[in-house]
Amino acid sequence: MVTPVTRTAAPRALPTPTAIEVTNLHVRYRRNSAVTLAGVDLRVPDGQTVALIGTNGAGKSTLLRCLVRLVEPTDGTITIAGAVVTGASRRALRAIRRDVGFVFQRFHLIPRLSAFHNVVHGAMGRHGNRCAWPATAPASVRTEAMECLARVGLADHAARRVDALCGGQQQRVAIARMLMQRPRIILADEPVASLDPVTAHTVMDLLCAIAAERGVTVIVALHQIDLALRYADRVVGLRNGRVEFDSLMAECDRDRLDAVYTGAFG
Repeated sequence: MVTPVTRTAAPRALPTPTAIEVTNLHVRYRRNSAVTLAGVDLRVPDGQTVALIGTNGAGKSTLLRCLVRLVEPTDGTITIAGAVVTGASRRALRAIRRDVGFVFQRFHLIPRLSAFHNVVHGAMGRHGNRCAWPATAPASVRTEAMECLARVGLADHAARRVDALCGGQQQRVAIARMLMQRPRIILADEPVASLDPVTAHTVMDLLCAIAAERGVTVIVALHQIDLALRYADRVVGLRNGRVEFDSLMAECDRDRLDAVYTGAFG
């Protein structure tokens, strides 16, 4: 007698946790009734690097700022790591923002302070006003600040005022400051727009390497299609406040990305 073979069902793949979910997001500026975002839907799983591309005025910066309510949406819902951002109280919003690092095009550093002092400020979300000045910050914070400066290659510039540094160095200080937050998600709004091509690649190499090391999710707004092709896992194209293109990098090419700017979608 042949013994029947018992077949065990293959285990189901667990869904990847969602870092960011946006549903039917609208932004309309009251002063002129201009629509900036019109029904944006977006889901970003944990650990993915997403490039937002599009022309000036397409809504890239507005979308990034909406995610942490630096811009208030008119309608729609946003969740970050399961926490509802839209409608969150001030206290709840502060807790959500502690997990989100934001890198700006214009760096948003304090020019008269040293690189070290600016980076120490990144720990204020965890330690409060004790980190307003290095002298009052815990020793562990000061040590971590130097480690973050070393990670971006600027430990030997710690004592220099940031307004004495070049643009690429200032952006690296901004990244070091962001690292002090220990973020789960990084939002970067045109972080290399004001940099020359070589420095832009250096900054993007650094940002994406850190994201991979720490397993964090990244959404970065870019104008340069070459950078999107090189660094992103996925590209989302905005045009006139709407998502016109959303594809994994393995499934798209330069012609399809160019269409985000020309409107020539097939």
